[in-house]
Amino acid sequence: MRKSVVEYLSEYAEQTPDNVAVVVKGEETTYEQLYTLVRGYCNYLKKNGVKKGDVVAVITSQSLDYVVLYLAIHLAGGVIAPLERGVPDDSIMGIIERIGVKFLIAKTQISDVVTVLDRKNVIETAKEYFDDKVIFEFPKEEDSADILFTTGTTGVSKGVEIQHKTLTATAENASFGCEYKKDTVVIVPGPLNHASGLRKIITTIVNGSTIYILNGMTSIKSFFDALDYPKGTISCCLPPAAIRTIFQVTKEKIGEYADVIDFIESAGAPLPEADKDRLCNLLPRTRLYNNYGSSESASVCMYDYNKNRGLQNCIGKCMPNAEVIIVDEDGNEIQSSKDNMGFIACKGDINMKGYVNDAEATAKVLHNGAVHTNDIGYIDENGHVYIIGRKGDVINVGGLKVAPAEVESAALELDSIEDCICIGVDDAIAGKALKLLVVMNDAAELDKVKIRAFLMTKLESYKVPAQYERVDHIERTYNGKINRKFYQ
Repeated sequence: MRKSVVEYLSEYAEQTPDNVAVVVKGEETTYEQLYTLVRGYCNYLKKNGVKKGDVVAVITSQSLDYVVLYLAIHLAGGVIAPLERGVPDDSIMGIIERIGVKFLIAKTQISDVVTVLDRKNVIETAKEYFDDKVIFEFPKEEDSADILFTTGTTGVSKGVEIQHKTLTATAENASFGCEYKKDTVVIVPGPLNHASGLRKIITTIVNGSTIYILNGMTSIKSFFDALDYPKGTISCCLPPAAIRTIFQVTKEKIGEYADVIDFIESAGAPLPEADKDRLCNLLPRTRLYNNYGSSESASVCMYDYNKNRGLQNCIGKCMPNAEVIIVDEDGNEIQSSKDNMGFIACKGDINMKGYVNDAEATAKVLHNGAVHTNDIGYIDENGHVYIIGRKGDVINVGGLKVAPAEVESAALELDSIEDCICIGVDDAIAGKALKLLVVMNDAAELDKVKIRAFLMTKLESYKVPAQYERVDHIERTYNGKINRKFYQ
């Protein structure tokens, strides 16, 4: 029987009350202080009618306020639907109708369809409503906890329903895979409405460690200030886009922290091989992890690419609460290899319950307890899992299949290229030809001949683009993934 994150919070508030749970803008909140705030705001929610199973929508922020809201909704028995900052009111209304939101915590009254609770002064409200005599019942492991929204890069955004046991199982996997310590301080710039950032709240509290929240990478100085935090064992959860920003703005400065950073975890999108190599060289003693998962199935595999160099396209081995199988087009399990690939399917308590109010979409993905993905890959004889691309992304060039991510990763090894995307364009002979859209570094010129010649040394000839075009930027989602849907 798995405990919920708020039950872990209550235990640490009693056992290690003075340990720091959350740091925001240098301000520390201990476990005892955090649980006091959570209990107070939970009391406020219940007095305003929030009951077990009610869906509560919240606009996220990189703040202590949001951590308190998130945990208080859990303690009240509610189900939180975190919404991205800047979502238009009409989109919020669409979400409210689609997933049956009962309460909206916001700074303005946008609708009479739901009960709107004032988002202002969360901490003051929590303090005002704290009552030490009130006893709360912790959520059960089968109860629903979160509704997370997919990015929609491969279709319409869907509401992913997550149970409390899934949050805890995911945290156990991440803690095991990254070898969290009790004094781990994990720096998180990623948005807390997205699975990767949000699950760091869960992991740190289940582990009894500390989360250091940044407001994205808008201030590189704030990131390096966080690395200088004087307590605990410093680590980072950095999406690939954040790592690229660090390189672009500060070059090799992160290498000055080679003896400070315990580990860096990347999730949400594949990290280009060139960036992996660069991090390995700058941080030779740091554990560098790729965390494979999704909103539907989290922290499935972990791979320390600093320790196990040279395994290109590897995403590591399964974590204790997860299992990976390879299936064919019909969903039947196969014995896979590099020459007999299939689709990744994930089993275990790390899987979602389903898509909210969308049985048809759920049935397409969830079969016999396994989440079936569009990721194409295989498992080798040592149990390492490999992914070579996504079904919808693979480009058919005259009958030969090319994973664009492999081309992009090779191109990014050139210092002159800041970012890129490989797309398919119509071709009279092959049906499709490869075209590379590139963002050049600084004042570098687009030298098509030089780029092509370099790629010929890295890739099979049919994977080398025939066309090249300079662009100002590459469209990406808020969590750093290339928005391939935009280019289709």
